[in-house]
Amino acid sequence: MNTRLQLRFQTDFFQPERGEEEETNPGRYGKALAQWLTEKLKERGVAVEGIVPEDFGWVVMVSRKPFKLWLGCGNTDGSSNEWSVFPVAEPSMIQRLFRRVNPAAEVEKLRAHLAELVPSIPGVSNVAWD
Repeated sequence: MNTRLQLRFQTDFFQPERGEEEETNPGRYGKALAQWLTEKLKERGVAVEGIVPEDFGWVVMVSRKPFKLWLGCGNTDGSSNEWSVFPVAEPSMIQRLFRRVNPAAEVEKLRAHLAELVPSIPGVSNVAWD
């Protein structure tokens, strides 16, 4: 269940960190956003395993079992104040074949957290799901 529903928004609150592009790709940021999301999710009782750099930005790894559950986050192309966050569930091949898990409820919980957290970001505007 690789969802592509994204929450997009603008804010100057998150700034690219020095050397961040060396961990992702040129022009790809989001470490500050990933760290902020990690802190806020933990405050809500969500056990977060950590953050991981990816080509598109950063992953907030929520859990690896019974399936991978994470948030992808990063800037939109060419911008340092337009951001995107999206929840993803990745059941294993066996789980998908035999439908042993249904990650929809966990993805929905992450969406609900995002819907409440993102509007609280200082200076946030233009918040929209797409």
